[in-house]
Amino acid sequence: MRGLFSSGCVNTYRPVRVEVRGHSTCMIREPACKMNFKNLREYLAWLYYQYLLITGIYVLEPWEKSIFNSILFSAIAMVIYTSYVFVPIHVRLALEFFSGIFGGQPESTMALMN
Repeated sequence: MRGLFSSGCVNTYRPVRVEVRGHSTCMIREPACKMNFKNLREYLAWLYYQYLLITGIYVLEPWEKSIFNSILFSAIAMVIYTSYVFVPIHVRLALEFFSGIFGGQPESTMALMN
């Protein structure tokens, strides 16, 4: 696979004459080819095929694939959720800890009296 553009025209440009507000014309370069949905669908199919090969689940039966994918995506979803919930808390606690060590704002005596 050559990449996202299967036609091989990744860095090819064609000159186009453009008229600017009816006064003069100038030449600009625009891509000679544009990505269409067929190429995107082929690229996503290729990525899925690579996923099957790398994980080795291409040898499993369809029901085994669905169980494996369900467990894998559930684990990924749990990791994303826990990082969304708990990472900001730990970052805030770490910032408070290190700001106290490296000379953060001292508490005023009036705040301690109340």
